[in-house]
Amino acid sequence: MGFKSLRLADRLSCAPAHALYGSTHVVIGGTGAVGGTTVLRMLELYEELMTLHPPEPHEVPTLLATGKSFEERNTFRKRVDRFLASRGGGLLARTARRDEFVTPSGILLSLPSFEISPFPALSGLKETRPAERGAFVRQALAGENIDPDAPDMIARLIAAVRGARYFGTFLEGQASLRDVGRFRSVVLGIPLPSLVAYTEDWRIAAEYLPGITDEVVDRLKTAFEEAVSDDVAGVQQALADEVVIAHTTSVGGMYDEVENDHGDPARTIRLGFSHSAKDEHIKEKQKSAEHLTREYSSRGVKVFITAAAIGVDDVLIRGEVPVQRAARAQLQAVADAVAAKDGARVDEERPDGRKERRAERKTRRQQGVGYPVPMSQVRIFRPMDLALDAPDAEEIPFEHVPTGPRAGRDEVLRPAYTLRSGENGVFTVANADALYRVMRVASASELATVLATVCMLGDDPQRPFFPGGVCYYTETDNSRQVFDFLAQPALRQTQLSGLEPMALQDLGSAKHQGELHTLGLLILLHRLRTLDLDAIPAYVDDERFDAREFFERHSRPLTFEDLDAWELEPLAADLRTLVSAERPEELEPLKPARTRRDPVLFPGKHGARTKVFEEVLRAVRAIPSLGSPIVYEAGGEARVRSGIFVAPIEKVITTTDAVAAFFRERAAATGNSYDDVRDFYLCAQGFVDIRPHAIVCTAKRDDVPLAEHIIRATGEEALRAALATVKPYAFFCSCGLGAVMFRLRALHALLGEAMLELGTLQDFRWQMPRDVNGHILVLPGVVEAMRMVQEGLEKTTGTERVDGFWGYERRRAPERRVEIQS
Repeated sequence: MGFKSLRLADRLSCAPAHALYGSTHVVIGGTGAVGGTTVLRMLELYEELMTLHPPEPHEVPTLLATGKSFEERNTFRKRVDRFLASRGGGLLARTARRDEFVTPSGILLSLPSFEISPFPALSGLKETRPAERGAFVRQALAGENIDPDAPDMIARLIAAVRGARYFGTFLEGQASLRDVGRFRSVVLGIPLPSLVAYTEDWRIAAEYLPGITDEVVDRLKTAFEEAVSDDVAGVQQALADEVVIAHTTSVGGMYDEVENDHGDPARTIRLGFSHSAKDEHIKEKQKSAEHLTREYSSRGVKVFITAAAIGVDDVLIRGEVPVQRAARAQLQAVADAVAAKDGARVDEERPDGRKERRAERKTRRQQGVGYPVPMSQVRIFRPMDLALDAPDAEEIPFEHVPTGPRAGRDEVLRPAYTLRSGENGVFTVANADALYRVMRVASASELATVLATVCMLGDDPQRPFFPGGVCYYTETDNSRQVFDFLAQPALRQTQLSGLEPMALQDLGSAKHQGELHTLGLLILLHRLRTLDLDAIPAYVDDERFDAREFFERHSRPLTFEDLDAWELEPLAADLRTLVSAERPEELEPLKPARTRRDPVLFPGKHGARTKVFEEVLRAVRAIPSLGSPIVYEAGGEARVRSGIFVAPIEKVITTTDAVAAFFRERAAATGNSYDDVRDFYLCAQGFVDIRPHAIVCTAKRDDVPLAEHIIRATGEEALRAALATVKPYAFFCSCGLGAVMFRLRALHALLGEAMLELGTLQDFRWQMPRDVNGHILVLPGVVEAMRMVQEGLEKTTGTERVDGFWGYERRRAPERRVEIQS
């Protein structure tokens, strides 16, 4: 075995091309991130092979890529078309078979449907209305010839799961249809460990089947793992020359591993980016991933493990943002309640002479016919203004509830660019930038290149990718291509604009989203302060005026030099004005007009000015609409600007005291004080706190004695003293505008140490971009990545110091020179 891989070009030149041209490859989950890119890479390699060894007319390689739904498969087909068009090769052409296409070079692409579920009959249970779930579960079991009331129900259910052959049955059908003896390769691109860990159908079903306890759910998951293992081994033995399973380590390898007192590996998740930071399922996913890896590799199946974040596999341009998963079911319940209440109101208001019509309409409402369902895309709503510590409950007005007839009239959020990255969902550019810097990144194309070449040509004989049947693929030098992509002007502008959302909720609520939104507000305020409204032409056509383009063109991006000039109290006052404004004119104090005659003499100019302020309001309102509440201070009282969904507590709120009630419930459940619970959630769980104070927290959960983990500070010196009490290199976090400004100024001091003559020795200081005048730009993705490093959330690599120092300020070594010299 050599130390250096064989050159891919040499392997292609010597490949048995004509044998490969008769091959059929299957990528199950081939419309996803890595799976889809593997299909495209295979297509590319086949076409390159054809230039070296021209195929005969009857030689047609076949690629099968499965997807769950028609929408997924159709989206992937369009992606293949774009890929082919980018290479100047034309588009796909349909064949006589459904969902089958041929490329201009003569490669057959088939897009059959395939979906795997630990118990397929329960698929769709989560999306079913709560009132109908009991009947759904019983009907599902009856459809599998399992009597829900029989004494042997559990044993028969486990046997049904254990005996299923998910992949084998599908592949046998495809082999028979195409008269294929063996497939050249089968790649399983479905994240099986995630499927096992995050399957909720059984736990939901347990509410309606008393016999299904947590112990039974664990047995069902074990039965599913065993069934898949046997199934895959059978595929390897009877149906395919090469079987590769691709999955992740979970959390991109972001954990610490040390031996415990018993000599066993003990692990601590080191992640604050997503829901994984507070999700117990992540540990189950990790155990499942390692168990499945051992099981598969022992049976001769290759296992491809990605131990880094997966790069961008698709970009949505002005696309809609899906509502966060945790909110959908709750919003459905709200919609049902609104519909029922509306039906009761109609019954009371209709005269007796129209009883039949009332009864018919009520039936239609109860059935959901003609009644709007909860929104599936994020819409921008006028936020509610509530007391943070509200003692009394009042029902929230219907106008704030994003369901029913009014929902369609509100504006759908469509960011300029959103990125998709594997199973993690949809990101803003700032989201992705921070994620990739902290978790490290491997591009989807390099992962796909490994899979495609091994499936087509076999493993590298000189330096195998799969020693012992396992490829543990970490970040590589190819990551630079991902960051080069994110640095493209159009994408970088979304981080500097102030009008674009800085973070979405697809990863679940975490500290990360709140911090990015805080940076977004600072950028928005600075651009508004520096906006040259005099540049609006006196006779502008305000109907055609592009307020967004004007705002970005005639204002300045925020720099660290600007931050250093700001004072805390005036900044907090201006942010309060910005976030609490209900109408465009309420933003006037932040940008007063030089003359009051504009509305009379130049109405177009005044109208254009109003449109600019409306865009600013829209950007502010997007934050609570996405689920991140903004906390500010007014008249000595803590207020919160909130949408109907409060992501840090993962609740749809229907009363004005819902947030405070949640804090009270958690205080009662944990034995902590209300103030400590509230400040823990403000600090660690994703609220945007712009009050001029600081809170430091060293707890990751609320069920520990919080009084020992929370310090409140007023003023810079008090905050510095609080930070000095934190155990070095341990996790901590902070919130409040005082903490944010302290951290950003400390970061500026570190960035300002960068000297060209020291080259790359100063490492992370060069990550933050500079403008043409040498000012250091505030790029939220980079700032957020450095915050996570500073707060002890960096990835363990052994060389993580190159990404920054723990703590906001560098700790100084003791001064001992005088002592030594004396």
